[in-house]
Amino acid sequence: MPETITIEPVVRIEGHLGIDVTVDKGEVIDAHTRATLFRGAEIILVGRDPRDAPTITSYICGVCVSEHQLASAFSLEDAAKVNITRNAILIRNIIEGATTIFSHLLHIFVLTGPDYDLYGLGNDKWASLMKNVVIPVQVNCHQIVAIWGGRSPHYYATVAGGEGVVPTPELIGMNLARMYQIKSTIDEYGPVVQNYLDSHPELQDFGVGPTNFLAYGVYPNPDNPEQRLLKRGVITTGVPQTLDTQRISEDVKYSWYSDRSGGHPAVEVPPEPAYGKEGAYTWAKAPRYYGRPHEVGPLARMMISGYYTPQSKQGASVYDRLMARLLETVKISEAMFDWIGMLKPDESVYDSYTTPSAAAGMGLWEAPRGALGHWITISGGKIDRYQVITPTAWNVSPRDDLGTVGPIEQALIGVQVPDAKNPLDIVRVVRSYDPCLACTVHLIDTNGKKNEVKIY
Repeated sequence: MPETITIEPVVRIEGHLGIDVTVDKGEVIDAHTRATLFRGAEIILVGRDPRDAPTITSYICGVCVSEHQLASAFSLEDAAKVNITRNAILIRNIIEGATTIFSHLLHIFVLTGPDYDLYGLGNDKWASLMKNVVIPVQVNCHQIVAIWGGRSPHYYATVAGGEGVVPTPELIGMNLARMYQIKSTIDEYGPVVQNYLDSHPELQDFGVGPTNFLAYGVYPNPDNPEQRLLKRGVITTGVPQTLDTQRISEDVKYSWYSDRSGGHPAVEVPPEPAYGKEGAYTWAKAPRYYGRPHEVGPLARMMISGYYTPQSKQGASVYDRLMARLLETVKISEAMFDWIGMLKPDESVYDSYTTPSAAAGMGLWEAPRGALGHWITISGGKIDRYQVITPTAWNVSPRDDLGTVGPIEQALIGVQVPDAKNPLDIVRVVRSYDPCLACTVHLIDTNGKKNEVKIY
């Protein structure tokens, strides 16, 4: 009889997730991810005015509120064939940059840092680190979003057609002042994290996922929006390729949805719950590109853009995800000064937008955790279909119709568990993806005994 060991809950991760791993002779031989909460935001949108979508979808997540609002606005603008102004592009870059810096530093300092004692502080001193470093950065990042959005989180200034706050010298100065404070923190603590990772090469030995990577691209050049600071593309089986959005699909064989809820996101029906469906084990669908699982997030973005080469001999690892997130934080913080400096005071931030009677649009963007896509179909001037594929859906996806495991499931297989009562490397792997879920992890060992332990 197998032994079931329950780690409940795994803290320092957003949302609701369960992971079942089977351990044999001290090694993970199988894994299943389980998203345990049904959302159904797409259902809420059907029949509404398309202009409502950016505001409503911003409430999909309490962390990546800016990203959903931006991706939704892009989908409406794509449907109406509207181009936004130069200032609007820059403001969106700045909002995204502030949100990503906040999210990355929160992850590095708080959500995963205690797993490694990156700063030699010991867990008893993390409260001091939060007070003196993390919270001030969070405040400054939220204030930057509020400067251009009116408030943060869940701001309203991003709308189809552009932005709502016109730059002034005063607002630009307020933004710069906060970025100098943020950059000072990154300059002080970034090298500490990098030195820790460089001195712990053993972190390169586990947590390898499918070694396929996908990114939609982010931070367009205001003078040439097709050029992006972080590029769009895919790497499949080690080969860089141009992204073909027609090759994106969602499988639902192992998900609690009707069979017709899957397919290409532009033609899928709104999600039809089928809880208890035979063989299914999660509310997450299984996004695939060319039928293959792909990892998304900072590592994917940095690799596809040519800014990072994995140090793991196996192609990716816990080490690589941590290092890529750190290096991306530095790169974005430096670019923020360029975008702020390129703003033109008192020039337009909004062009025009008229809801088409019938159209379809796609908004591809990058949240801190990876590729975020919104697809909209408009009929009779109202939303007829709406689909969202979040970054965590890519990473935490279950098996697909062919039985191929998702990225986190694959990354867990092969992880060593020498002490079933303290399976630290299991949660290290999960947290390295920074999933926007709160995790409950179950371990099944072949010895037939059930225990409960807590991992903080």
